Amino acid sequence: MVLTVRVERRIAEDFPGRDGEVVGDLLTELVNHLTDRGDREDKERIAAATLLCGQGRVDRLLDAVQLAKEDWRDVLVGAGLADAGWRERLEADFGPAAPAG
Repeated sequence: MVLTVRVERRIAEDFPGRDGEVVGDLLTELVNHLTDRGDREDKERIAAATLLCGQGRVDRLLDAVQLAKEDWRDVLVGAGLADAGWRERLEADFGPAAPAG
């Protein structure tokens, strides 16, 4: 899976320069890892939650990636994207989703 435009945009904002490239690679690896394990949860939401948990710091992001690999539901809770209003929270933090198609 390729990261969505709004996740990539947020990576560039939170992690400028080389750090952003590394973070993008880590999140791409994470969502591919989740796909390989057969999880059917929304990969964008998990990537976004992991990014939010990172709070613009590589060390925190690494911890969040590890946590997501162990149990992705924990990063959803930590980022406030686990409950019913998660779509609205995601839009508030990342902007609107790209139109399908």
